Amino acid sequence: MSDTILDELESSQQLVTAMLRISAEDSTARIGAWDLRDIAAHLAATERDCYVPRIHAIAAGENPTFDLFTNDGADFSGIHLDDALDEWTATRLMLIGYVKTLDPDHRTVLTGVHEKYGNVTVDRYLEIALRHDRDHLRGLERLAGHVTR
Repeated sequence: MSDTILDELESSQQLVTAMLRISAEDSTARIGAWDLRDIAAHLAATERDCYVPRIHAIAAGENPTFDLFTNDGADFSGIHLDDALDEWTATRLMLIGYVKTLDPDHRTVLTGVHEKYGNVTVDRYLEIALRHDRDHLRGLERLAGHVTR
């Protein structure tokens, strides 16, 4: 199995983090209902509470069933942007390190069932995480475009 997805996850996280840090210079910056701290905390919580346990469960052969994960109603007000980004980075690096230890069958054969995505392997869940990163990156790019006008 190629580690391209792992490289892409690392790169996308670096881009999102850089965009959040740059945009944070504007204390009024928001994307929808969330300020930048909320976005960073959301990303850290999603990695910690969704991707890590779900990928571990799939790789353990548990054939788990997953509902749609959301932390949209979470109160992130007590979290600082830099702390959230540090947590997200550490958790992502730990997850990538874990996935690198898996043999190909644990990444591509074992599955779980997701209510939206159907059967998901470890690699498919990594693709979902990458898409999530890229969705937030697009929002940050739109924000940066508005700020520079």
